[in-house]
Amino acid sequence: MSDIVRAGALLALLGGVGLGCSSESAPPASHDGPDADPCANQAPGTACTWLGTKGAEGFNGDGHPRYQTRLNQPSALVFLPDGRAWFSDFNNYLIREVTPDGKVRSVVGWTDPIFPGDGPQGPPNPAGTDGATWQLNHPTALLVAPDRSMTVVAWHNHKILNVDPSSGLVKITCGAGAGFAGDGGPAKAALFKQPNDAAYDEAGNLYIADQQNWRVRKVDTNGVITTIAGVGKFGSAGDGGPAKAAEISWAFGSNPNPSGAIAYHQGKIYLSDTEANRVRVVDLASGTIDAFAGTGEKGFGGDGGPAKSAKLSAPRTLKVGPDGDLYVADTDNGAVRAINLATGVIRTVVGTGELGLDAEEQLPATKFHLKRPFGLAFDPQGNLYVADTLNMRIVKVAK
Repeated sequence: MSDIVRAGALLALLGGVGLGCSSESAPPASHDGPDADPCANQAPGTACTWLGTKGAEGFNGDGHPRYQTRLNQPSALVFLPDGRAWFSDFNNYLIREVTPDGKVRSVVGWTDPIFPGDGPQGPPNPAGTDGATWQLNHPTALLVAPDRSMTVVAWHNHKILNVDPSSGLVKITCGAGAGFAGDGGPAKAALFKQPNDAAYDEAGNLYIADQQNWRVRKVDTNGVITTIAGVGKFGSAGDGGPAKAAEISWAFGSNPNPSGAIAYHQGKIYLSDTEANRVRVVDLASGTIDAFAGTGEKGFGGDGGPAKSAKLSAPRTLKVGPDGDLYVADTDNGAVRAINLATGVIRTVVGTGELGLDAEEQLPATKFHLKRPFGLAFDPQGNLYVADTLNMRIVKVAK
């Protein structure tokens, strides 16, 4: 069976699992011929399709240039210290790599139509399991660990994985299955329910957004897990009080969208309260939670003013940029917003506030349409990358 047929059979088994509707066809690209790089000679301040085939979902195998590789709802991207880029190909169940020569290869996951994936095949291997044999089930987030290995949030596997970028071997860091249990004990034995994102602090502690448990959990450097925010109830109450008593608004049910995200910065956890259309902040020293951005009313507006007075629409990934601002994937607005952490002022840096897909490339970033962007990343040069999830691509915004 070919790779393309395998991927198609796999997606047929999903029964609609995905990050939203994506049935419309893509308009023709304006770059010169099928072999041209849409980001060639990119001008500062413009956006272009860096990875993916612009609206055409699917899987056409490995070994193609990044701009000729089909994706299926990419959700995250991260740059390794050696310059390689890894990304999550969410609905192809793969972690893939853009190599230094600009080609794409898969490093974790497989496209054989067996669903659901639930981990490695065969008996446990103390050295780790070959990534090509791992059944990933909707990976959502990637981050570089303090030891420069790769941490993978395997959302539908209910696990956090560690991948050695040199060997491709995979180990389970934490998560023994679906549910809620384990606080106060070893993280490897803990239960999660669709963890969607994670972040490290400067000491090496790992914070995890445990979506359907409505909690932020911490794995310390001794491997012990605790809850630092969330009472385990869907809602939005609790601002101004103890974080562990607060409600959190992340999607739930038998087949929700990935929801919620976190970022660590200078002793604080910033938290996308996705279904409440806002961002909150947890002060780790005091243990309190408070409002940070968004009024709670779904909408688009507020640029140039206080972030607390702005309107957001289902925000997800949060990243602190090289300029020290907090960048927010304002997913259902088709935009990326940035908040100055010193002044609290918000602005739009990518997107128009309307979902869409342009025929042109290298448009000014704030005139460039996105469709439900989920992930954000910065390369070592400070360029911004956006997982333009339902346009089946990753966009580069030149510094």
